[in-house]
Amino acid sequence: MNEEKFTGKADVYDKYRPTYPAEIIDWLYEKTHAETVADIGAGTGIFTKCLSAKPWKITAVEPNADMLEKLRANCPNIEIVNASAENTGIASGSIDLVTAATAFHWFDKKKFKAECQRIFTPKGQLAIIWNTRIECDMWKERNEIFTNIVGQCDSVKSNINNDGKFAPEKYFTEFERVSFLQSMKMDMELCVGCEMSRSYAPQKDEPAYEKLFAEMQRLFEKYQQNGIVDVQYKSDCFLGKY
Repeated sequence: MNEEKFTGKADVYDKYRPTYPAEIIDWLYEKTHAETVADIGAGTGIFTKCLSAKPWKITAVEPNADMLEKLRANCPNIEIVNASAENTGIASGSIDLVTAATAFHWFDKKKFKAECQRIFTPKGQLAIIWNTRIECDMWKERNEIFTNIVGQCDSVKSNINNDGKFAPEKYFTEFERVSFLQSMKMDMELCVGCEMSRSYAPQKDEPAYEKLFAEMQRLFEKYQQNGIVDVQYKSDCFLGKY
């Protein structure tokens, strides 16, 4: 797992990244009948907090020190482990459901699979969850700006197939999928902050920061209506044997 990508970004990540639909948690709960859940690559606990709506026993695993500090503050009643996705330290045969919410692309897939198989109970399953913006003119322009300034516009290239989508059949032996739409109404602070929280966005002490920040503000002003842009997300959950 790439453990340092978000060093120095925990505050902005926690403040501006979108949450996940409650319907995903309901669906997972009904489908798995899980009693124990490990949220791997938990970050600041955005998805972990969603999991807390159900009575399962949750363990959150996060390797980055900055993210871990926020995770502990956000989820004080949850067991938290400072470890990588590939070596969680969780007891063997103890987890019914492993979740990875907007984190799977950072993992060493071969080692992560072996670790899941080690900690799974006999009914163990993996849920991979993504929040993906629905493409529109604003986000096409956003991608061009990022590409021009920092050389990339996403961080999931290792997980996509030729048509640009996640390919679950590469990872699951069998799986089910559910999708929900979210409408996120963002003011300038939220919209720009979300973009500056990206792993590949420069930090404040880096040369490209001011240029990218200004371009994100300009982009917001171009597309806002009454001080708001309505950002459409699709939240996907892939659940299955791994």
